[in-house]
Amino acid sequence: MESKEKNDVKIVETSPRDGLSFINTITTKEKISLINKISTTGLLEIDIVAFTHPGMFPKYADAEEVCKSIRKSPGVTYSGMVPNEVGCRRAVLTKLDEISFLISVSDEYNKRNSLKPLRETMNKIPAICELSANNGKTLRAFILTAFGCPFSGKIPDENIINVVIKLSHLGIKEISLLDSTGMANPFQVKSLVRTILDLKLPSHLAVHFHNTKNVAIANCIAAYEAGVRIFDTSIGGLSLPLYGSFDSDLGFWNVPTEDLVNLFEEMGIRTGINIDNLLNCVEAAEKLIKRPLYGHLLRSRSFSKYPKVYNTSDIYLHL
Repeated sequence: MESKEKNDVKIVETSPRDGLSFINTITTKEKISLINKISTTGLLEIDIVAFTHPGMFPKYADAEEVCKSIRKSPGVTYSGMVPNEVGCRRAVLTKLDEISFLISVSDEYNKRNSLKPLRETMNKIPAICELSANNGKTLRAFILTAFGCPFSGKIPDENIINVVIKLSHLGIKEISLLDSTGMANPFQVKSLVRTILDLKLPSHLAVHFHNTKNVAIANCIAAYEAGVRIFDTSIGGLSLPLYGSFDSDLGFWNVPTEDLVNLFEEMGIRTGINIDNLLNCVEAAEKLIKRPLYGHLLRSRSFSKYPKVYNTSDIYLHL
């Protein structure tokens, strides 16, 4: 798993695409402003837009405008997600560096997510790969339900590995194993990750955990111990609503970027990210959505500046 020499891990920031774009009150100008702010933190990759049909997902209709108007920082990869070849044709005309797409190992989940069975989705990926390569864009794949499906249950490891191998042979630069509804546990993560890494495929392996059962950080550490060096996160945990949640609900399922970066740095694992700048981004996002995000680091920093000193006898009197 390669990253810049000064870093031990690479953090992929997903909040602009995986969170902000699903909040009705956010304007295109505000999205661009936050992406520019995130670009100053030292993050090496930012997932900023999706090229879905504007009629189906109007909140992504400004994808071209966002791509055109951001200030790209040297050394930062800017990524955009496409659902199909039509979306890819739009994306390759922008100044994005990377094209990404979603695919689920669970046939049932894939049908609900993309309205197609897995086989049909796989058959359409080569066209996306060719378009991207011909236009100088690298490729990233998100494998949904890599650690279990809410409709089909546990997915056999061999099914996941077969999809990973096929994607790698198509020239995908990074493949992210996504825990769609938070079903993963650290033992399972270590086992699957080690099996895939032992294949020594040319694609880099990443992980993307959802914190629906409060074990996402533990799963990140398990993945690191197994050899993964690329982690998808989102400032404050900002995310798309999960299946079954109302459109107006805010999702906070992703791993908060600031919490994982702080943990890695405290463990002596270098991220290359300026935590103060990162927390400024969290504060800016909270102002945009007009409510607190659920990451812990910003709250703990606020507390540590103004610690309240208690007399222990006072505490015992109230027990």
